[in-house]
Amino acid sequence: MLDKNPETRIGVPDIKLHPWVTKNGEEPLPSEEEHCSMVEVTEEEVKNSVKLIPSWTTVILVKSMLRKRSFGNPFEPQARKEERSMSAPGNLLLKDGCGEGVKSPELPGVQEDEAAS
Repeated sequence: MLDKNPETRIGVPDIKLHPWVTKNGEEPLPSEEEHCSMVEVTEEEVKNSVKLIPSWTTVILVKSMLRKRSFGNPFEPQARKEERSMSAPGNLLLKDGCGEGVKSPELPGVQEDEAAS
């Protein structure tokens, strides 16, 4: 089957009889004569086969959903993914839990003459 040369490659009829396919002849495949018949399609069936061709936007939407393997409602807002927060918890931002924001401690005033000494 993996032979690139069509002259020496095994054909479908021989594959159907191969021991690997038929479990050494225990489970032979049905013959084409028994299970293959010509299917005839009427003109009416052809006319009724396609009722509506979707718009291009629908085709693009479906292809996008298949590519993403996302089969939810595409028109519902996406739920935010749970992510780790890099901010500090709220209780660390509040002073003694009273609701006031944390203030930096007041620095003492400095006089110019004190800075030189």
